[in-house]
Amino acid sequence: MKKRLLLSAMVALVGAPLAQPVLNFNTDGIQHVQAQESQLVALGGSLDQNQAQQTLQLLGANGVDSSNIIYVDGTMINQYLQDGSGPGTVVYSSAYIQGMNEGYGVQVQIVTPQNITGVSATTYQNAAITAGARNAQIRIATVSPVTGEGALAGVYALLEQQGVALNPEDVQVAQKEISLVNEIIESEGATISDSQVNQMISEIKQEIVNTNINAENSDVNVDNSEETNTNINNIVNNITNNYGVSDEELQLALEKFAQEFANTEAAQSEDTIGQLEQSIQEDWTDVLAGLEGSVLAEELLAAERVDFSDTETYHPILQAFSDELYRVIEAGEVVDRVYSDTFIFEAMSPDLTSEEKSALNHLRTVMYQYAANQDEFIASGEYQPGFTSIKENWTNKLNAFEGLKASDPVQAEIISRLAIATGRAPQVYNYVNPTQEGTVISLENMWDNPAGNQADFTIYSFDVATDEMSELDVVTNEMVPLQAAYDFNAIYGVSVENLYQSKVEIPVDYTLPGYVPEESEVEETSSEEETSEDEVSSEESLPEDVPSEEVPVEEEPGEDLPESEATETEEQPVEELTDTVE
Repeated sequence: MKKRLLLSAMVALVGAPLAQPVLNFNTDGIQHVQAQESQLVALGGSLDQNQAQQTLQLLGANGVDSSNIIYVDGTMINQYLQDGSGPGTVVYSSAYIQGMNEGYGVQVQIVTPQNITGVSATTYQNAAITAGARNAQIRIATVSPVTGEGALAGVYALLEQQGVALNPEDVQVAQKEISLVNEIIESEGATISDSQVNQMISEIKQEIVNTNINAENSDVNVDNSEETNTNINNIVNNITNNYGVSDEELQLALEKFAQEFANTEAAQSEDTIGQLEQSIQEDWTDVLAGLEGSVLAEELLAAERVDFSDTETYHPILQAFSDELYRVIEAGEVVDRVYSDTFIFEAMSPDLTSEEKSALNHLRTVMYQYAANQDEFIASGEYQPGFTSIKENWTNKLNAFEGLKASDPVQAEIISRLAIATGRAPQVYNYVNPTQEGTVISLENMWDNPAGNQADFTIYSFDVATDEMSELDVVTNEMVPLQAAYDFNAIYGVSVENLYQSKVEIPVDYTLPGYVPEESEVEETSSEEETSEDEVSSEESLPEDVPSEEVPVEEEPGEDLPESEATETEEQPVEELTDTVE
């Protein structure tokens, strides 16, 4: 019975979203943006010229016309967010927005996740839709660590500049939504993820929109605020119970937010449901966390398969993935290569639709249920002691790469580009033991096979000065050039265009943590030798009655400043800056 339920759940994972019709969106302001195909940028007003140029590069907006760039200061932030910001507020957060085709939804990419410490991309998406954004691609970046709550102010300003009428009260509800998401995550701790909180709030908003529309089309008295609030509270309670959120204070906060959302313009339009469904997707990490048990290969092969052959809805590679996956299952092979390819395709295709994202999660779920069969053998002691389960192994790799993005985004970017070239996704393959020689960074790469051993070993290199990539030729033991992108056509008979967008600029002078260039070492050694020779020469030339010890250098006046004066020139810690920096 349990295995049948798992199979049903896998079909349900894609059933609803995949069947969704494409809705027709008629927001005049956004259509105006789309008609112009404008790329618009809002730069933080506190950026100097070099920082502004760096930020434009991070946002992928070097080609944006200067007439489409605005600068956001504290006064503008306060105009939209009413958060007390003013002329003295330091503003680094910057945003890029481009109108997209109908059905695209609102997609947000945080280009500098290591510097946005308080808000996720999904939270931005949810809030932007509440404020009135439709069918838009948004990128957020900052050159200095900030909490990020004010980053959408620039987006709101850009929308209004292009004729999108934003209701100030709706913007306030959107900002409260950002704060509420963070409050729930902090309160619930490890029991609920950012992705799940946003899914929960998205479901609440969709139900409220449905309730409003149904009320307008019936004899229900929509002016009865008490009855309306009761209905809204019931919606909140039912949905939060499904997510295990039971804290009374959070329940009240969610009810208050839901009541305020019910009065926004977004809550009166059926288009909002489509925007939310196309924008707010459950992350694979959260899907994986909820999976349990395994399904026998025979049952997977006998079960009904989801059809991804409709090329108007799905990229052809998705059906090719499905065909290859079931071939692998029938042959009794491991799924890691196909599993890895799903991440490479996702990286090369940043503008996937909600249907395509759901399809990827469905395919990965089938892969997991098949691969998890080996856990039974692990439990029987047939594998090496300490070898982790499939779920733990896959989760650890997902988390490890996300952690690297935060701790060393440049190294993570190098690995991402190597993965695009080789098809070895860091969510599946190990990139370890990085070394550096000059401008060339090398990493060992291998795969954890089902027996708990590391196999398929190779070495990749990346030259930060030229962006050239190489791979170890195991026959000649020499490094040979890599192609720029993985060739899906050679394996699946389906071509995938490489539209990968670099998340981080790789500086030509980047060095691995702890790396000291050889030239510096030589210079230091040479300097020490010269100093030693000079000292000997100097000592030899001194009269016998003059001591050879160095005379102490007299301290310059004012060198010992009082503590209060000395600290004025020091940089403020990040903790202090993030309270006032936007």
